[in-house]
Amino acid sequence: MTDYNSMKADEYAQRQGEMDEFDNAVDDMIDVVTNEVPEWMFEFNSETSSVSGKIYCEAKRRAMQAIKERNEP
Repeated sequence: MTDYNSMKADEYAQRQGEMDEFDNAVDDMIDVVTNEVPEWMFEFNSETSSVSGKIYCEAKRRAMQAIKERNEP
């Protein structure tokens, strides 16, 4: 039973590491996407949360696309 629990713990740690890598990639991409958005967009929209949400979604999409392309042969 200990071996099984150890294997599950290793799997969990690996997945957690992959998610940390993904989160870091999204955070890096947020900076890139934010720099591409014109300043007037932030000034025009009084709700910066809507702009921030869209930036996050685009950053997540780009990070997932980059990971997919990196894993393709």
